[in-house]
Amino acid sequence: MKIGFLLLSSLFSCALALPARGADLVFGVSTGSAMPMTRFHQDELTGGLLKDVGDALASELNVRPRYLTLPRKRVEAALENGTVDLLCDLRPEWLDGKRWQWSDTVFSNKQIIVGRVDTPPLATLRELAGARTGTITGYRYPALERELGRQFVRDDTASDDLNLRKLLRRRFDYMLTNSLYYDYQRRAHAERVRLSRTALTVEHFDTYCALPPSGKLTLAQVNRALLALRKNGKMQAILESYQPAN
Repeated sequence: MKIGFLLLSSLFSCALALPARGADLVFGVSTGSAMPMTRFHQDELTGGLLKDVGDALASELNVRPRYLTLPRKRVEAALENGTVDLLCDLRPEWLDGKRWQWSDTVFSNKQIIVGRVDTPPLATLRELAGARTGTITGYRYPALERELGRQFVRDDTASDDLNLRKLLRRRFDYMLTNSLYYDYQRRAHAERVRLSRTALTVEHFDTYCALPPSGKLTLAQVNRALLALRKNGKMQAILESYQPAN
């Protein structure tokens, strides 16, 4: 009898820990990203890796996904005040707060410096000293800051797409971006023939989801859902769907 009571208590506690079936799970999404990560229409997230992974994650968790688009500088505040439940495709050093819980890996990526076909390829970070470089407002670039200090000359804009446009219009010769974005654009962009095939790798990195310690979900629930997406092949299928044919 006692064992049965303990078992029922344990099951009841687990049920309380789960969000109600069909409850909203709000993802915060930075407007600074672009395809293949995000596609926006009138400030609404309509497609991209983050939406597809978010939809799949929500399905595993039996919740309803909702996406709130925010400028990069406001995403952490939204997590802090409970406006959003989850921020994905981030790293701990990119946020100010130290109390966030971090999921297992969501994406593996590379930070790279790229240019046009008519700009000399870079061999080292030092060669970027003093050169205006396309960057995104609110983003941190610790490797460049350490290596170049005040000689790291940022030319900030709101998104990767705007930076790419400025690169192609010769506003600067180099931009900082990531390989998932650039590899996609080098195959899909209307002016892809002008984009250099050569990129200088700054660093390899993984990104994760950040969640508050007392939110709708536990870290274990998010990690189990991510693992399930890998095991059932959905994560790989999503990634492959954003790899355009050459």
